[in-house]
Amino acid sequence: MNTRYPPHHENQPKMKTKCMSSVTKPIISFSRDFCKETSMHGFIHITAPRRHWVERLLWIVVTALCVWGALDVALGQLQRYNESPTVVTLEKDFRSWDFYLPALTLCFNNRVDNKKLPAVVKKYFEVDPSDDQYQYYVRLVKAIANSDILHLEGFQEFGDLETSVDMFGVAVDIMPDYVIKTKSSDDISYPWIPVMTEAGVCHTTNCLAVADVAVGPVRPNATADWPGSCAYASLSCFIITDIPANGRFYIHSPYDVMDLSVGWTDIRLTLVRTTELSVMESRCGAGVKDLSPSRRGCSYMDEPRLSGRKVHSTNTCRLACSSQLAKDLCNCVPFYYFYDDGPPCTPKGMWCLAKNAHILLKNDERKCACVPQCMDSSYKEMTIEEQVWKNPPFNQHGSIKYSVQAPQTRYTREIVFHFQDLVGKTGWSVS
Repeated sequence: MNTRYPPHHENQPKMKTKCMSSVTKPIISFSRDFCKETSMHGFIHITAPRRHWVERLLWIVVTALCVWGALDVALGQLQRYNESPTVVTLEKDFRSWDFYLPALTLCFNNRVDNKKLPAVVKKYFEVDPSDDQYQYYVRLVKAIANSDILHLEGFQEFGDLETSVDMFGVAVDIMPDYVIKTKSSDDISYPWIPVMTEAGVCHTTNCLAVADVAVGPVRPNATADWPGSCAYASLSCFIITDIPANGRFYIHSPYDVMDLSVGWTDIRLTLVRTTELSVMESRCGAGVKDLSPSRRGCSYMDEPRLSGRKVHSTNTCRLACSSQLAKDLCNCVPFYYFYDDGPPCTPKGMWCLAKNAHILLKNDERKCACVPQCMDSSYKEMTIEEQVWKNPPFNQHGSIKYSVQAPQTRYTREIVFHFQDLVGKTGWSVS
């Protein structure tokens, strides 16, 4: 039985061939004309007359490799322009510099005002001094106020207490009203701002990164003169603080908050301490701030990378990692990180954190990826002198003086790959 297909089936291969021919012929013709007329090296040899087909093939391969190489170099230059146009240099033209005084954070050893205890216990626990449970809640208030994230042993007595307690409010309301006096070589005002840290309620000055950690509203002009600075030619550059009670001093960058894991200085009544510091600063050159954070490889303080934060700093980022670790360990956020979302810790939750203090200290060996700061200062102690005054009236206070040695080097982030460099190098690679 013979099967005959309709006529249109026999015409399909011919129609496909004709369509392909109508598409390829103009392309081949255009390519031939381009190779004959272009001044670009190599192309003319592909279509030149009296060439062996092997030679044409070699010229096609060589030309393709050259085009690929030029494109690869051009794309590499474009990637460098987009991702890494800056470099950190070591600057040594120190005679014209101004440098910054350190930020100071003072944490008193006793953060409980005994006169405020009845009112605070009544406010948060509705218990009067005549109540049998009064002393129990007094001990709880003291455990809250005098604790820090690495020393939570005071919550052992309250390890079974699951009652929700506004620990942030307790710590703030019970703190003593200390008067801290400060004087500096630049004669500007250094008010002390109460802040919540991993060491509890402390006081800080000359610090610009207080917006997230301040326990109350900060006056608009409170930080207007900060950070305090000195010129290289200054005869002295110092900041002196008199304290009314024993405490710990933390020195840190004016663009960052304190780090509990970094060394501190104990200061007590009768002690007069003088410490000389060295400083290494990081600055930025012209035009760097106009780049995006990803291109310049750092962030300024007014470019917060965490949701709900007002400032960016290295330790602000680290605190966010610690807060997340606390949530992972005990399903709650301790009051030191009051600005973070999550269920606040009860006394039972704080005791849970106490049992995991060794993990909190090392951040559970987790890597906390934080973007570097564009503006930063790092301080190191060089020399220390101490003197003890045992006779009144000098034994009623202590003081500490920080003198900063003028730096002779600093890091500066500069743009080394501008748009003009991109155009020039791309043109060179193509030519």
